[in-house]
Amino acid sequence: MTSETGNPRPERSRHARGERQPSAVAGFTMVELMVTIALIVFLMSMLAVGAGSYLEKASIARTEALIARVSLVIDQFHSKVGGFPTDGLDGNDLITDQGSFLTGGAALTFTLSQPLILTRTKPNGEIRVIGEDPPMIQFRSDELSAASDGDETARQLLDAWGEPVHYDDVSKGDSGYSPQSDGESHLDWDDEVQVHSEDPRDVGEGTIGTGPQNTKEFDIWSHGSSGHSSEESYEDLISNWQGG
Repeated sequence: MTSETGNPRPERSRHARGERQPSAVAGFTMVELMVTIALIVFLMSMLAVGAGSYLEKASIARTEALIARVSLVIDQFHSKVGGFPTDGLDGNDLITDQGSFLTGGAALTFTLSQPLILTRTKPNGEIRVIGEDPPMIQFRSDELSAASDGDETARQLLDAWGEPVHYDDVSKGDSGYSPQSDGESHLDWDDEVQVHSEDPRDVGEGTIGTGPQNTKEFDIWSHGSSGHSSEESYEDLISNWQGG
């Protein structure tokens, strides 16, 4: 159809006639959205598992390194004074100036953090002070617990999971063996919110037998990643008697 001038009459656009225009890009269908979301969730879960495994291995390596480093310092301590740091057990109480009783890892931390008093025993049995050396080791803040009851000298050694490390001077053999099967071996322990398993040396789990593991020397260990929980496994144990 043409106008009076002979020109074709222009057609009205679809938009002018109120008709819907086809979309340039098709949208996601519900199925496509569900598949995409499921894929994202799967990838994120795989990433979380991988990150968790990496962090776990890093924590194990860090705790192994800590025990190896402290063990070396203990040996150096022994070479200087002729004995191992006290564990505050076996009837030999270790008490700070503020009255805190220290045992196990806390006793070890205290001893290695104090200036080393060098002595010499005279033939008549008299002990004479002959000098003083600086502390054997400087611990990082993340390797120590908070001060107990405000006593800055009452701290305990912590593993990579923030759990206290155990220490036992067994240089006297069985007579120096002190099973640490309850929270009393740690500072500020609360049995109502914390769980403590049996000493692995007392039950022979993760050990080379019951009793002292390094007779005439010392035992030091971490409960590992599952330590101090109701799901604790002795397979997670990290100690100075394993892998030898």
